Amino acid sequence: MAKFLLWNLRRKQLDGLVHQLVQQWQIDVVLLVEFTHGATFLPQLLTVDGFVQVRTPPRFGVFVRTPSSFQLLSTSLNRICYFRFVADSGLDGLVVILHGPDRRNYDDSTRRTFFHRVANEIRLLEATQHQRTIVAGDFNAHPFESAVMAADGLHAIGVQSINRGIDRMVQNSGRVDFFYNPMWRLYGHQNHRDAGAATHHWLGRWNQEYVWHMVDQVVIRPTECVRFPESNLRIVTQVGTASLLTAQQIPESRIGSDHLPIVFEWSL
Repeated sequence: MAKFLLWNLRRKQLDGLVHQLVQQWQIDVVLLVEFTHGATFLPQLLTVDGFVQVRTPPRFGVFVRTPSSFQLLSTSLNRICYFRFVADSGLDGLVVILHGPDRRNYDDSTRRTFFHRVANEIRLLEATQHQRTIVAGDFNAHPFESAVMAADGLHAIGVQSINRGIDRMVQNSGRVDFFYNPMWRLYGHQNHRDAGAATHHWLGRWNQEYVWHMVDQVVIRPTECVRFPESNLRIVTQVGTASLLTAQQIPESRIGSDHLPIVFEWSL
């Protein structure tokens, strides 16, 4: 079983916190979004625990205990990278880490188009191998937005199967495979005084405002549900004795990031 840490650092040098999280949760794979290369001591810190930094595009940071287990695959898209991951069992899977276009500078249709292209690239990679696939990152979209849910988006929905199948009939498109999005279970089901607490807190001035945003997500192919223990999928609010939340129970960006980290396991 491999344990993963996912965190959007917002270009902050949170080396000590990341290192503590790795030790606290006995992490095997670190997936960082908006990671600042260069002026960081994280590679040296994680080397002590047996980690090696894997080659990635500039906005990502990936560290693994066994470097041979992570092979970077080519892509035609920005804001995303694909890895072939070989577990200790010898079974391999596809790990996708992405940073979706932000909500302030891209409209809904543009963001949905991005996720549609991601889904198509994943299908091409899966066509020659398998559907043992996990997609993680800062989606910059809620689980219920069309960019994530729609068949012409990522097509990640909140059910593990439909009539015991891994695809569904879509009007004018035929049968379309989908991802299962376990983040629905965490939305509003945390030990938090706000019913809709999620991974990112932002209070804008829109007429309709969610305030809490579940933009950091991990979604899986339905076939991986048996290898993905949902009880171990968690939004982390404490690192050692340090809280990642303010007294008002929102992300404390003076200590950490304005995003909260996610920990999950994959039993390949």
